[in-house]
Amino acid sequence: MFNTTGSLIPASAGQLNPFGMMSFAEGDGGGAGGSGGAGDGGAGDGGNGAGNQGGQGGDGGAGGAGAAGAGAAGAGTEFKWKDRLPTDLKNSPLFQGYDDTVDGFTKAASGYANLEKLLGNEKVPIPKGADDKEGWSRFKKAMKIPDKADGYGLADPKLPDEMKDFAFNKKQFSEVVHKHNLTPDQAKGLWGAYTEMIGQIYQNAMRTQQENMTTLINGLKSEWGDAYDSKVDLGQMVINKFAGDDDSNDFLTATLVKDPRGIKFLTKLGEQFAESKIGEFAYKRFSLTPQEANSEIDRILADPNHPYNNEKASQIERDHAIDYVNSLYATVNKGKG
Repeated sequence: MFNTTGSLIPASAGQLNPFGMMSFAEGDGGGAGGSGGAGDGGAGDGGNGAGNQGGQGGDGGAGGAGAAGAGAAGAGTEFKWKDRLPTDLKNSPLFQGYDDTVDGFTKAASGYANLEKLLGNEKVPIPKGADDKEGWSRFKKAMKIPDKADGYGLADPKLPDEMKDFAFNKKQFSEVVHKHNLTPDQAKGLWGAYTEMIGQIYQNAMRTQQENMTTLINGLKSEWGDAYDSKVDLGQMVINKFAGDDDSNDFLTATLVKDPRGIKFLTKLGEQFAESKIGEFAYKRFSLTPQEANSEIDRILADPNHPYNNEKASQIERDHAIDYVNSLYATVNKGKG
């Protein structure tokens, strides 16, 4: 240990701290002063002789006063613990963050104690690199990473009912996470987050598709009115008639009904077949849009031979024609709201 002059002193002369230094009690300076005072008193006693007892007492008192003064001066000395460190430690970055005060010394000692606790825990060396097989072997054993990918024991994902036919490849997922040395907890956590995310993406996509279809259908219903159902039937009949098999039917339906243009295209084909009275299309055109109904009215009114205009027509023909034209007017008026 070092004394105040920097020379070594026995360990018994002071209490050791965690850094191997003596604790600096404020009374050390006072003790040194007291010793000096005792020496002064002795000198006075020898100078006056045996007959001058009073003088001796006075000199001794002066020595005691000197001791007290020196002690007081020692008590006021500023605490500088870094000055007692070897130069290399004093200048080390390890102690630069601590103040050269009692509080700084306390914090340094606390940090040392915490370091001792940390070093006492079980430690796993970090592998030096991808080729450090021995290092990775120790690491995997310490982190309980299974030897084989199927050792993760991943649970079956919890999926919504609409995804019951959707399959997740647990085997492939396990192989990927095992390749990247994930721990069992990490693998299971990632597996759960992944499957949940896919489920949410699927549900959001289905919800968006349904909302888009609803908007599409409402737009066509507004445009076609009561003729909507019959026009859709005509479009579906076109697909049913010309699709080679069920898979083709499903593909054409799913592809063309996503856009109003696809539905209108199919409907237009169906109307052409219906007007040409081809096969099962001959009797399918039984509803008209308001615009079509208005055109039909104009056509009838422009035809003098139509039973609606021809007074020579039979009463039955006239009645049917009038009922038909009235229904056309009703369709037009309904379209106007």
